[in-house]
Amino acid sequence: MDKSAAILIVDDYLLIRTHVRQVLAELGFLNVFQADNGKTAQDLMRKQQIDIVVGDWGMPIMSGIDLLKWMRGDHRYAKTPFMMLTAEANPQSVRTALQAGVSAYMIKPFTVHSFACKFMSMLGVQLESAPGPFARPGSTTPAAAPATPAPAPTPTPAPPAPALLPESNVIGLDAPIGERVRKSTVLIVDDIPTNIEVLAGVLKDEYAIKVAISGRKALEIADAFHIDLILLDIMMPVMDGFETCRQLKANPKTAHIPIIFLSARDGSEDVVAGLRLGAVDYVSKPADPTILKARLSAHLLLATAMQDIKRQNELLIENARLREDVERITRHDLKSPIVVALHGSQALLVSPLTPGQREQAHMIETAAENALEMINRSLDVYRMEQGSYQPALQAFDLGEMLQRVCRQVTFAVDSHEVAVDFDQPEGVLCLGEPLLCYSLFNNVLKNAIEASPPGGRVSVNIAPGYGNLHVMVDNAGEVPQAARERFFEKYAPSSKIGGNGLGTYSIRLMAEVQGGSVSMETGQDRTRLTITLPCP
Repeated sequence: MDKSAAILIVDDYLLIRTHVRQVLAELGFLNVFQADNGKTAQDLMRKQQIDIVVGDWGMPIMSGIDLLKWMRGDHRYAKTPFMMLTAEANPQSVRTALQAGVSAYMIKPFTVHSFACKFMSMLGVQLESAPGPFARPGSTTPAAAPATPAPAPTPTPAPPAPALLPESNVIGLDAPIGERVRKSTVLIVDDIPTNIEVLAGVLKDEYAIKVAISGRKALEIADAFHIDLILLDIMMPVMDGFETCRQLKANPKTAHIPIIFLSARDGSEDVVAGLRLGAVDYVSKPADPTILKARLSAHLLLATAMQDIKRQNELLIENARLREDVERITRHDLKSPIVVALHGSQALLVSPLTPGQREQAHMIETAAENALEMINRSLDVYRMEQGSYQPALQAFDLGEMLQRVCRQVTFAVDSHEVAVDFDQPEGVLCLGEPLLCYSLFNNVLKNAIEASPPGGRVSVNIAPGYGNLHVMVDNAGEVPQAARERFFEKYAPSSKIGGNGLGTYSIRLMAEVQGGSVSMETGQDRTRLTITLPCP
């Protein structure tokens, strides 16, 4: 089984996508993409080949079933495995999915173990479905024992199978927000049992009800049980509603619970006092049942949505923290030694060396440049897209840099037998970030050489502009017609073997973030890239 398969998770709920991605990672699948609706998934699949799709049914803009129907009508995805994740459990929905060509159907909520078993089964691998730890991905269920048992060997204790995925973890427990609101628990606090009986009778068909006949009892219940909303009377003995509200808001465990005051005291000073204590609403007795239910529903919907946002923010904060950690490690722990190796190899190349030593120094320089380019493009391109990259501009000798780039690139791709012509000018100063420019021109030269036919020639020239400099890179061959309009776009189509559609896109970003630009001209069996950068 190919663990490098590209898997796309399509769900409008971020936490579901995150949980499924984590399970796939435990199974060994790390090449995972995500989309929050069918249309976004469709756009991605038109640019990026996807091997497996795991998708929700009900999503905005474009549903999972519509995405599946589109896939089955597209020759590229007619046979691509599609696993439907859905709360739709009725037989008609299952029939609809089967008729549309679904490969597997999983009803929410589901356990990590059941998801893993069904996912691997869809790919033709059977995991152990019995309770307890199951086999590692790729193992198969043991075959049935033969009718006549062979003599049993001396038993030896087998090591316990590692439990890669706990069976108890559940994914997809969060139902749609409307359904979750209908399962909310409301605590009614009033010292008059008749009032509690009336309110409970109004709300019991839509919500789970808990009651308390004193403020002290309300504090105990709210601290011990999950409560979604509190209907709180003000006029109670010993501890009135205001004091009860104050203590509820002072307790971190109960501070988030929405409180609606329900009281015959409807003076403006009472309303203002209640709202200042943290209540979300104030309803006068006797309450109209229709209005009361509408207000409860509105506040429960808002509270549930805020809890979802809070959880998603916590997840995003954690992801951002992890990304910052990776960036910091990459910047300081990887870049510094690579730069040292690069400078050391370049120092060796200007020293007297034997041909073998010079070749080894070139190899070190090439490896260091390639590693720097990968680091820069994986981190800086993302920051450029987000608008958070701040280049450290300085004046540097453009001719000297281009000379080094030409020498390094020519050595790295000398198997192409393509000559590079560059007549280094003296004292041409450019304003930019030297390391970023090095990566930019390294990318441009490599692309030009790889696009040239064997025996071809790539020419590099510098021309002055008005307050800027133009670097023209010419090579033989034309850009295919289909790729010209989107030449500098992300994931643009390319005939380059192994290309990922990010090369020319990153060139554009690197030029623009330094206050420059890039353009392409092609025709008559020639192609020219012009990179414009400011000069001091």
